[in-house]
Amino acid sequence: MDLGYGNSNQVMGEATAAVIQASFKAQEDALNSEMKRYDDLLNSTDDTLEAIRERRLAQMKKAQVQRTKWREMGHGTYSALGQGQHSVDVAREFFDAAKKSERMVVHFHRPSTRICDVFHSHLEKLAAKHLETRFVKIDVEGCDDSNRGGGGSASFLVEKLGVVIMPTVLIVKDRKAVHHIRGFDELGGTDDFSTNLLAYVLGEHDGIKRTEDEEMPEELLQQEQSRSGVNSVRIRKAYGGRRTLRDSEQDFDED
Repeated sequence: MDLGYGNSNQVMGEATAAVIQASFKAQEDALNSEMKRYDDLLNSTDDTLEAIRERRLAQMKKAQVQRTKWREMGHGTYSALGQGQHSVDVAREFFDAAKKSERMVVHFHRPSTRICDVFHSHLEKLAAKHLETRFVKIDVEGCDDSNRGGGGSASFLVEKLGVVIMPTVLIVKDRKAVHHIRGFDELGGTDDFSTNLLAYVLGEHDGIKRTEDEEMPEELLQQEQSRSGVNSVRIRKAYGGRRTLRDSEQDFDED
């Protein structure tokens, strides 16, 4: 092949052409290799995304099954135990519910004690929001027939579970009575507390699941600030990720 370099330079010209062609070929091969790598990456990403979608779908199905199971167990509502029944059944109903549900919030109330009514609307709202927990109430008067010569099973529960004042909200976790909210002391000492504050206190004792970024309610911050004289930012840091002291956990069973 005559490349126009003359006879004396023919060999050099051919060598140069070979180098140029080899360079073009190398660049072409490199480009093809890069394109194949991107194709493989795209295919791999599609597979990965599909796997992620499948896992997410499986998680959603599992969560839906769990929600359905919870609702069948009475979660999602604020219901009464032993209502309209002979009181011998309320203790059995309580223990059966505690066996089935990992978390349970129990409001012991007395209709004749009007301040007990304050909790009802708050607990009803929280029951609808926190399906992971079963919310129930026990009327210690309506479910106790001890005055009529019956077994007095509500009185049995009150004594066994350490319910000493009305109202008392008992937190049950894994069949253990882990904390009592007695009256309004933990809720600012007033019946004018918010649902968020009650939720925060329940979450402090694993009565409901809390999000990691959930902050202390402003009303509780103000109370702590007025007591300590420390600003709210420092209080948030002091309380961040730390639980308050619990009651001693109490195992219970029917016997």
